[in-house]
Amino acid sequence: MASHRQVFRFILTSSLAIVWLISQADLASSKSVHFPNISSQDYDSQNENRVNLSVYYESLCPYCANFIVNHLVKIFQTDLLNIVNLRLVPWGNTQIRSNDSWICQHGIDECQLDVTEACAINAWPRVEAHFKFIYCVERLHLMNTHADWPSCYAANGFDPKPIDDCYNNGLGYQLEKAYADETATLNPQHRFVPWVVVDNFPLQEDFENFIGYICKAYRGEEIPNACRSTSFEINSFAIETSTPQVCTRDEVKT
Repeated sequence: MASHRQVFRFILTSSLAIVWLISQADLASSKSVHFPNISSQDYDSQNENRVNLSVYYESLCPYCANFIVNHLVKIFQTDLLNIVNLRLVPWGNTQIRSNDSWICQHGIDECQLDVTEACAINAWPRVEAHFKFIYCVERLHLMNTHADWPSCYAANGFDPKPIDDCYNNGLGYQLEKAYADETATLNPQHRFVPWVVVDNFPLQEDFENFIGYICKAYRGEEIPNACRSTSFEINSFAIETSTPQVCTRDEVKT
């Protein structure tokens, strides 16, 4: 009888372990991001006609997260990546006090995540890599679970050590200070985030139409399929009568 009980316990324990492992795999899968495989042959890094696309944003801004997760991701889901130099600048509406402390619009969690995302950009300079991590973090924010952001390491196969080192040794602060200086020198100054710039042209309220501006700015001979498949209407003044929801500087906490 004892041997039967031991066998039963073993089977039960093994079953529970298998169920736990499956649940963890499903959880990781639900938080991962799947991009098309981009080989060295597909990625045209030598294209001299690439369009510069800069996105000035801040973490925990719901409108920035929505733009990154539901709009900017299209760069990676099409062949636009071959004609775009994408730069992400995580600083946004943060302010620096005279004592060098920061005032982040969405509290201390935003400050910490902005530094973390700056460290990710520095640690994984290929845009496909750091965008995948940032996408994961911002997606969790849209799901109201941003505290789970460390799961984005394992879910996407990243080693957290370079980010931890960057965050703790002061490099993250230096990276953010450089982003702060860059954001402060924008001309015209940003009025909200996300603030999207295509080849030094600020799209202002028309930022969700960024693909149209990229296609219009591209001067290469081979037109991307993404620019052929859709007709884009460009507002030459980059201002629409209907203003998208954005995080404005007037909302910064004091």
